[in-house]
Amino acid sequence: MRMMIDAELNKRYSVEGFLTWLEKIKIMILPNKEKMTPEISKKQREILDALHMCA
Repeated sequence: MRMMIDAELNKRYSVEGFLTWLEKIKIMILPNKEKMTPEISKKQREILDALHMCA
């Protein structure tokens, strides 16, 4: 919740909406332990960018 407020995402998303969008992000772990995100929506990208996280 604190990260959401710091990134000012609380102005655009409810906590429930925020968690729903994050929950939909799929991460694949490759055999060499590398993590990969095959698809990501525009809203998910906006959230991750605001949190300074890469996908």
